[in-house]
Amino acid sequence: MLARKVFASSAFLTGSRFLGRGLDILAALVMARFLSPADFGVVTIGLAALMVLESFTELPVEDALLREKELLREDVDTAFTLSALRGLGVGALLCAAAVPLAMIYDDNRLVLLICLLGIAPVARGLRSPMMVRFARDVNYKPAATIDAICRITSFVLAVACAWYTQSYLSLVLLSVTPQIIEMIATHVLAPYRPHFTLRKMRFILSFAGQVTISRVMATLSSEGDRFIVGGFVSKAALGFFSMGRSVATTASWSLAMPLLAVMYPGLAQIREEPARFRRSYLRGQGMIVFAILPLSLALAVLADPLVRLALGEEWLPVVPVMQAISLLNAAATFSMPAHSLAMATGEIRQMIWRELATLIVSIPAVTLGAIYYGLIGAVLGRVLAGLVHTGMSLQMVSRLADVRIATQLVNPWRSVVSSGVFAATLYLVVHHMPGENWLELVMQMGVAGIAAGLAYVAVHLALWKLSGLPEDSPEHFLIDLLQSGLRRFSAAPAQS
Repeated sequence: MLARKVFASSAFLTGSRFLGRGLDILAALVMARFLSPADFGVVTIGLAALMVLESFTELPVEDALLREKELLREDVDTAFTLSALRGLGVGALLCAAAVPLAMIYDDNRLVLLICLLGIAPVARGLRSPMMVRFARDVNYKPAATIDAICRITSFVLAVACAWYTQSYLSLVLLSVTPQIIEMIATHVLAPYRPHFTLRKMRFILSFAGQVTISRVMATLSSEGDRFIVGGFVSKAALGFFSMGRSVATTASWSLAMPLLAVMYPGLAQIREEPARFRRSYLRGQGMIVFAILPLSLALAVLADPLVRLALGEEWLPVVPVMQAISLLNAAATFSMPAHSLAMATGEIRQMIWRELATLIVSIPAVTLGAIYYGLIGAVLGRVLAGLVHTGMSLQMVSRLADVRIATQLVNPWRSVVSSGVFAATLYLVVHHMPGENWLELVMQMGVAGIAAGLAYVAVHLALWKLSGLPEDSPEHFLIDLLQSGLRRFSAAPAQS
């Protein structure tokens, strides 16, 4: 019953997040027609500064509240107070850093840009903490609704601004607008009268503080390379690097994050039942590989025609970046749920060691790669660090859930085989169809997508049948969910 609730909720949230991230990617692609790679590069510097500052001060208070059996008013008030203080602090620090960063990168546009980005953490810190009630009930429909509204609105405003002004500030709108709308919407769906107190600060910080340390290291590892590329190569190269990573990573993580978000409270409820805990983890891992592995491989295979169609010849250096990061994401699908598992068990120190090791590899690898081999060298450095992260995540699951690494790799074998057929079909179709103009490129990707999608489903179902139609599988759950939806749809006209 819990598994059905968890994955039904994640399916709804996944759909909303996929829509939202898809709109973000589409907005970036559309705005690339009006803005230059250097414009993307300068905005990336501002966003990287924001993310680093936020990671250093991040307080995942909702994660702390999710682990408690009972939600007390004092806990909620303290969580809101800490979030509000943190948001105001980050906004102030960001504004203070605007002038120094503009001087370092010799670009006065960074002053206004970074100050405007400071609005985002302030708005995020003022969200209603009562939204945690929905998460505790594994009900993510309200969060999904809010996310969809935010993304659609920001897409329209950012594209309109880019078309009308052709200014880099349109990219700022894409980052700030969702936070403002989300703040308002959370108080509408989950009303909360602010009350400031720090009475339960020690309780919340005892858990959230360790998570913050882990995320600081993760952000330094993932965002530090943006500063490195911008400093050692060029702003244009940073634009290519940022665009390639954004398209490759946003697409896969837009599917992964909702699944991981609902896995955490689901696993936390059964953490005292080892056998059930392991089964639930492997089921969640199977769903993530089933959904994300073919998508990551598709982005790697279709990178060239996609860039030519959506961005134009000027952006062709993005292709190898997309291919490398997409293949890295494909490997990471096997260990993505490790984060939810560590959060559910409270073993945050394992996450800290993993992020520390990744950081130690990432900074020198990306720096040396950028110095000696430019953009491609930086990308290879990022891939090396990502592989270290994936390997340590597999080892972490082995220790915390008593699931051997071999079991983790073999568990989603049907998805691995099906994804291999999927990628091969894409490659064969793309390389046997012409792609000289935009119409041919659209036809090429459309035919390839349909053929590969049918091959993926057919191979998956055939392997499922050969395996004896196991019930504890992504295929069984999705078919059951589809049948339930069809029954409700057919029952609706009869009732009316």
